[in-house]
Amino acid sequence: MAYNIQGYFEEKHEVHVHNDLLQNTPQLEVHCASGDDDLGHRYPGIGTEFNWSFCPTFSTLYFCHFWWNGKDLAFDVFNDTDACVRYRGHGFIPYDTTDCHWQVKDDGFYIGYFNQNVGQVIYTKYLDW
Repeated sequence: MAYNIQGYFEEKHEVHVHNDLLQNTPQLEVHCASGDDDLGHRYPGIGTEFNWSFCPTFSTLYFCHFWWNGKDLAFDVFNDTDACVRYRGHGFIPYDTTDCHWQVKDDGFYIGYFNQNVGQVIYTKYLDW
């Protein structure tokens, strides 16, 4: 289910969290929030995603906390209107990308963007579990 959270200054952005864990593994749990909006706990099935949209201000920040198979990790999934995440998104995410994609796999987390030239989301490794 998509959520639309309004802001004031920027065009609409979207964050997508894709569950690409292996089949027959424990359930993924995700909790995402900002200082203003709590998106609640989500349990996306394998091969599915959940996403939300918003119009960010200069200080918009969303983080997600992930739990899976006895592991847990929390990090910012959006804090930069140019590259999804400040510093670590620059150099991979094209300038002015408005769709931030996160892929959860058994070996960690990948950040991505939709590449118009190839017609699909392109990912690079971001963090280990």
